[in-house]
Amino acid sequence: MESQQNLLIETDQLAELIESSPDNLKLVCGTWNLGPDVKDPKEQFNEAHIEGSVYFSHAEVADTSSGFLATWPSTEFFISEMKRLGIKKDHTIVVYDHENIFSVCRPAFMLRAFGAKDVRVLNGCLKKWIDEERKVATGYPQDVNDTSDEGYDYELHQDSVTFYDSTFEKVAAVEKGETDEFEFIDVRNIDSFDKGHPHGFKNSFCMKYLTEDGSTFKPKEEISKQMEDDGVDDSKHIIFSCGAGVTACINELAAKIAGVEKTSIYDGSFQEYSTKGKPDYL
Repeated sequence: MESQQNLLIETDQLAELIESSPDNLKLVCGTWNLGPDVKDPKEQFNEAHIEGSVYFSHAEVADTSSGFLATWPSTEFFISEMKRLGIKKDHTIVVYDHENIFSVCRPAFMLRAFGAKDVRVLNGCLKKWIDEERKVATGYPQDVNDTSDEGYDYELHQDSVTFYDSTFEKVAAVEKGETDEFEFIDVRNIDSFDKGHPHGFKNSFCMKYLTEDGSTFKPKEEISKQMEDDGVDDSKHIIFSCGAGVTACINELAAKIAGVEKTSIYDGSFQEYSTKGKPDYL
């Protein structure tokens, strides 16, 4: 995957980018809300978004046949969705959430994993943008439906995503002493972790890497210190898991900010592990 540079962007930097109107700037709203009483993210988009944005739906840019939330799509389907949204591989892509960095790191990770060259998450979210009285637009998301193939040559970096077998084969190799290359991190809160977690994983809660309101990443030095405090070895290839493969991407991005070279997301995460359990070879 790409260099750790330009993983985040501040609101003033984004305003400058928009003002200079580069042809390759793509604004992407990645808000996703879970639960019975939460607001529809497309309704949130309708109420306020940065002008020119498209909406990246976790539920739509996914393998919907899997029976799980936000399951990793095929490359062919991902390309078709990026053409629908008009997001090209060589765009400068700025992805933002409405109020907190809960879901936005997932589309940012997916884009990087499929080879997008410059993907940045807006620090402070749309909330900070609005608090600064910057311009927003209203209206429901509109598709681009680009019919051209140019710019959509996405290819998955195979090390970016691990699945059930590839994840626990690595866990087994570590436990057998065949390798010490990997570190396995569950990013859910400690109560959820203690109730059940994938075999071989230890805990580092994702919200520790964000400010109190969850809208902004902490500085690099604080992220590195938190990883150290949680016993995360930043010299290893770190594989992250969560409930459904979404908030794991918060820790993945934090690790990249801290300078970790090799990172992956266990896509099925605990939603899959809780149904399949520990494999027989462990």
